[in-house]
Amino acid sequence: MPKRPLKPCQKPGCPNLVERGRYCEEHKAEANKTFRQRTKRDKYYDKHIRDKRAEKFYNSAAWIRTREYVLNKYKYLDLYDYYINKKITRANTVHHIVELKDDWSRRLDINNLFPVSAANHNVIDGLYRKDKKEAQKLLYQLLERWQHEHGP
Repeated sequence: MPKRPLKPCQKPGCPNLVERGRYCEEHKAEANKTFRQRTKRDKYYDKHIRDKRAEKFYNSAAWIRTREYVLNKYKYLDLYDYYINKKITRANTVHHIVELKDDWSRRLDINNLFPVSAANHNVIDGLYRKDKKEAQKLLYQLLERWQHEHGP
């Protein structure tokens, strides 16, 4: 049976090739240390920072149904990319325009939910950090534009 081709080490700038795994022997320990730190940080976040009520909500049947309804309503189209970047991208995330922490009662409000890709969800989070009100206004305008062009 022929040997597998060697792959480059995943450490940026490393010229070494590896037969198995992601890192060469030189960088394997460093990668494991980083992984352990990340795991420790994630456990701390889950235990002390993560909003338990929101986490429970995102796993609820009501949210799963509503999320699927919104994605179907907008034909799985990332509206941010469609209108802002003039690109067609598949939406896989539903963003709360008014966030849960700001108004829990709007968590299942269809008019408060915006379909986006994971990449654009991060872009929108960045817009929220700069000017939340303006970002929310933009998202509502994009929803209105879709409804005007395609119906409710």
